[in-house]
Amino acid sequence: MPIANCRVLVTGGAGFVGSHLVERLLKEGASVRVLDNLSTGDMRNIDPFLSKIKLIVGDIREKDKVRKAIDGVDIVYHQAAQINPAKAVSDPFFDFEVNAMGTLNLLLEANRQKVKKLIFASTNVYGNAGSETMKEDMPTLAIKDTLLSPYAAAKVSAEAYLKVANDELGLPTVRLRYTNVFGPRQLSKSESGVIAIFVKSALLGKPMVIFGDGTHSRDFVYIDDVVDANILAALNDKINGDVFNVGTGVETSIRGLAVLINKIAKTDVSIQFSQERVADFIRVKADLTHIRETLGFTPKVNIEKGLEKYIEWCRNNLDRL
Repeated sequence: MPIANCRVLVTGGAGFVGSHLVERLLKEGASVRVLDNLSTGDMRNIDPFLSKIKLIVGDIREKDKVRKAIDGVDIVYHQAAQINPAKAVSDPFFDFEVNAMGTLNLLLEANRQKVKKLIFASTNVYGNAGSETMKEDMPTLAIKDTLLSPYAAAKVSAEAYLKVANDELGLPTVRLRYTNVFGPRQLSKSESGVIAIFVKSALLGKPMVIFGDGTHSRDFVYIDDVVDANILAALNDKINGDVFNVGTGVETSIRGLAVLINKIAKTDVSIQFSQERVADFIRVKADLTHIRETLGFTPKVNIEKGLEKYIEWCRNNLDRL
């Protein structure tokens, strides 16, 4: 469906990904509403848009706030989440409450109010898929060493609820499995953003600390490409119930990332190695065949260009990092 003139809700709209999505939706001509409890979201992310959006301060677990936020909405972009892996391990019940129960709360209200489509921000639910590139049709629960954290388990549960909502309740849903998103407005406060942590260290002249030997790899995708995927998912009416990887299909080792940051930032901080963390992914590489063939998605920003943009933003926002 066309985005222009649609009434759109973005949960977590004051956060890193959510605020970029809000900005793009406004440019596309949508009427935008944001639901955010501001626990990790930052008002500075949406200050430039406050006069153009309706902000509801509330939690996706609060039924009254969710009901108010969804009232009259055409499309819901569900970006709100508990994203800190360490928090998920230390308090798995809280993680489940937010990422699974909060999503179910949103789905039931969206279904009750006949929302036209709900698009969900998921994550790497493949675990350690060995040498394989991650494909959407992998039986994730059958992969050895899959579901390495309560965070991933809660996301799998949320995905299952979305599939049921689509197939049994008739609520159109789409699941987008992001790899490692980075870009302006991403802060180092969350342990899920290694690029943010490394860039902050480099700019402050502190060592970049790698857990393990640095050979672990990630598929780093720039924020603008993630937003593009979200817009494409809304425009296509034939993908209800489907799931798509959102990444680049290119691997970068953690040590290679640290070297690249030093080079682009023109810094020379040391790279130090620490004990490998338990339940850390060995490699992440998304297969983009399905999203490319179905939605026409092709990432436009490679890691070098993305890092240039992000490091420039960080230099101008050191106080926020």
